[in-house]
Amino acid sequence: MSRRIIYRIEDRSGNSFTEEEWSEVVRLQHWYNSEFSWSTGRISFKRFVVFPNTEDFKDVSVSIWDHIAQRHQDLRAMGLQEPEIMANLESEKLVIVKWGGYYDGCLASGFTRVADNEWNAFLVCDFLLKTSTLLPECTISVQDEGRFVKTGRIGIRNAAVFLKHEPDDSTLLAEEACASNRVFSVVDAAKYARHPSFRNVIPEFARLKAMKKREIVRNWNWLGYDGRYDLDGDDVRGYDLNSKVRFFGFEE
Repeated sequence: MSRRIIYRIEDRSGNSFTEEEWSEVVRLQHWYNSEFSWSTGRISFKRFVVFPNTEDFKDVSVSIWDHIAQRHQDLRAMGLQEPEIMANLESEKLVIVKWGGYYDGCLASGFTRVADNEWNAFLVCDFLLKTSTLLPECTISVQDEGRFVKTGRIGIRNAAVFLKHEPDDSTLLAEEACASNRVFSVVDAAKYARHPSFRNVIPEFARLKAMKKREIVRNWNWLGYDGRYDLDGDDVRGYDLNSKVRFFGFEE
């Protein structure tokens, strides 16, 4: 599994948004996914994940997908919004819905596979920072399995970044990042202009000699933990997301 950036809006007091606010997030997400090149995965922030109920409809003559499409069209024509449509489809047992997105206990959640493409990591966090201004009553929890987010985990609320006090040495790193206003790495986008697409299959890998296997695995960097930075997790020149942050602080 390639390195991911995970984002969640937890279902708890203090987090809420309207249908109109979320529709703006959907528009922004579509723009990022369409406007930029993605070598591994795209932004996938979801309020729900839908699966067709193939078990109950496996013996019918008409495809389950046709049933869902027709019923979805009918409900939309009645003026229902997407969550209401999904609730109806679920109650009619046409679909199985996982509310809150990919992760439990959330109002919305998702992840993007970025592997070692730090420019894509920048774009994801840039999107999340903008999204936080569209959903000002929400804290977006962000986890980077790599090193673009220097502290690994942060919260974003209305363009402010909040770090966590951890029961280990990572608190010192967080304090240094907060004091210097440098939570995100500086990224030179030009390094990733022709970044190869992520692959999880190497043709005829089993037949390769051991030396060639080691070469492929080493250069492939499929987990994406090691960026091509110039110094201490930063590029000498490039895009600095820290400059867009309204405030750096610690969670209370």
